[in-house]
Amino acid sequence: MAVILTSPRLTLGMALCLCVLTSGCSLVQPVAEPVDLPAQAQSLAASGRHADAARAYQQLAAGTPAQRDSYELLSAEQWVAAGQVAAAEQALAAVSPAARTTQPTSLALVSAEVAIAKKDGARANQELDSIAVPSAPDLAQNYRYLRHEAAVLTGHPEGGTHAQMPLTAAGFPDQIALLLPLSGRAEAVGTAVRDGFIAAYFEQDAASRPRIRIYDVVADTVSGAYKQAIKDGAGFIVGPLTKEDVAALAPLSTAGTPVLALNFLADSGKSPANFYQFALLPEDEARIVARRLVGDGKMKGVALLPDGEWGSRVGAAFADELNALGGTVVDRGRYDPNRSDYADIIKQTLQIHGAKGEPATHRGDVDFIFVAGTPSAERLMVSQLKFHFAGDIPVYATSDGFEPNPGANNDLDGLMFPDMPWMVSSDPAIVRIRDSVHAAWPTRTTRFDRLYAFGFDAYRLVPALKGNALHDTEIAGVTGKLRLDDHNRIRRDLDWAVIKDGSPAEL
Repeated sequence: MAVILTSPRLTLGMALCLCVLTSGCSLVQPVAEPVDLPAQAQSLAASGRHADAARAYQQLAAGTPAQRDSYELLSAEQWVAAGQVAAAEQALAAVSPAARTTQPTSLALVSAEVAIAKKDGARANQELDSIAVPSAPDLAQNYRYLRHEAAVLTGHPEGGTHAQMPLTAAGFPDQIALLLPLSGRAEAVGTAVRDGFIAAYFEQDAASRPRIRIYDVVADTVSGAYKQAIKDGAGFIVGPLTKEDVAALAPLSTAGTPVLALNFLADSGKSPANFYQFALLPEDEARIVARRLVGDGKMKGVALLPDGEWGSRVGAAFADELNALGGTVVDRGRYDPNRSDYADIIKQTLQIHGAKGEPATHRGDVDFIFVAGTPSAERLMVSQLKFHFAGDIPVYATSDGFEPNPGANNDLDGLMFPDMPWMVSSDPAIVRIRDSVHAAWPTRTTRFDRLYAFGFDAYRLVPALKGNALHDTEIAGVTGKLRLDDHNRIRRDLDWAVIKDGSPAEL
């Protein structure tokens, strides 16, 4: 999974709107009622009112002949999102034949989307075969998503399902060494990663499994465990896990034996050859949130962050990314996560005022609220934002604020956040894997679900890294869509979700 993952429909819609609004044509607006109809249509789509958005785009198509095809495509897309496939077909039929030449990519993607909505995978593939993979990252992501859906419909899911990675015997070394803290203060974390790694191992056909040797870097040392693993014949090293251990191992590693470290080095520019890094960092998620906000047109907002070093790191990453993209954090509020009453910090940061017996008001210069913290802290924060009359401002967070608990998460309704497919995807392949791991360790998965997924993907990355496959493409894993950057770091694109009735719903 992954680019800001955004909904394929929203991604394509935003791209088509950009095409329309930058084409140099003036849009016809009603004289009697000067409404910014393109912005209104986009807003309706973003808020989930897809049928209304489709009608708005149809109105634009009728009133703007020069951009009729673009708006009809947007309308068809929104009818699909609304579940009204017949209306989508009608909108698609209204697109002129010239669009095959003037807008081949947009037309093929929307046509494939309509075909998939009709369960016609063969037709979707025909449409996608008519174009090259788009160069724009968002459209390329949409193309791959549609290819996957078409492959599932035609009975050939190997083309893109999350569960598929190269797992032939030829893709693996004969022996993998797994270096983890399996005692001491990090034992629970190391054990969760180990169990996810082993779960992926047992997912593989027995005849093609490599040998696995597991080393406790606490019982020994990182240096001792690494040297012993090399002596024992390891063809690939996975681990260690903590930043300190990864920093200690990097100078020891050699180009001859690849290493997939399960954390990032402090200086990404000095990693040795064949030394790869994979991590679940909240700072990366904060940057993903910032990119999503800018993509959604939300450029100014406030951040509510917990006291301490973690909150400072997350807040800095979020603000830096937002600023780089032209956005602004107009104010920051720091709260004590050990308290349960955040009224003062909410009122101060959002400038909430109101005389007794009168409706309260809040500052009007913000498009969003970014909240970082634990699930318990965010449940309190989101409910108190609503109590203090700030519930009309969209609230975004990192995945750290969500844990599966429908009974407790009703207070989070409306919260939007990026998370790994393991946590929020309804993809049948991921659901099957997730359920099998939960069945194997029913009492130990609640707190460490993401770490099981992390271990699972670590195992499945081995053949891709060994074969240099990630230098040219990305892999759809259970922790996200995975790709390799120029510093040998695995980067993740995540799924987006919103809490509805206490449970995550995919955006």
